[in-house]
Amino acid sequence: MIGIVAIAGVSIALIMTLLRLFSGPSLYDRALAATLVLIELALIAAGAAVFMGDAAIVDVALALVFVAIVTAVAVLKFFRARTFQPALVRAGEDS
Repeated sequence: MIGIVAIAGVSIALIMTLLRLFSGPSLYDRALAATLVLIELALIAAGAAVFMGDAAIVDVALALVFVAIVTAVAVLKFFRARTFQPALVRAGEDS
């Protein structure tokens, strides 16, 4: 019963996050919302694993969390450097 309530609550939060993703005023808001969508999908998968009693779904939730972390790091790197190239490559192009 608790699993169903948790899934419903996270689903409502997911809908609000999707609204923020598509109507965010800045690119930073959209990047944060995209990361949050992945985390909320992982929470829904974990709730489904508890509800159904299937431990294999936990692997899906962990994979989604890993993808969210990698995506967040890539987006933050892009926002900071405005490129995905390493600093040494960019330094050689400037001179």
